[in-house]
Amino acid sequence: MERITFSTPTLFADHHILAVRKKLLEMNGVDSVIASSMYRDVTIDFDPANVSAEELQEAVESAGYPIGVEPDLSGLVASHEDSSSWNTKIHRITTTDEADLEMSGDFRKY
Repeated sequence: MERITFSTPTLFADHHILAVRKKLLEMNGVDSVIASSMYRDVTIDFDPANVSAEELQEAVESAGYPIGVEPDLSGLVASHEDSSSWNTKIHRITTTDEADLEMSGDFRKY
């Protein structure tokens, strides 16, 4: 068995993970797939006698996740300030209710 890891910057949600895992695990020679949306990479344990690293890369890319390519965020709408509730900052009071303190017991001292 060999192990290979691909950087997949556009892999950032659970349904992306599922799509990549499904595609790779259907391939002959793939033993295990660890895909991470947190680290945005895919690690594959495979048998090089049955499948090549190039074929694995093609499978990941055909699932829609190019290797090493950062997502294009140029089409995002620029933020702007307005007086809407969304952009208005409000003063928040963060005090604990006395009833909560009484019910919580001694652990709040630590």
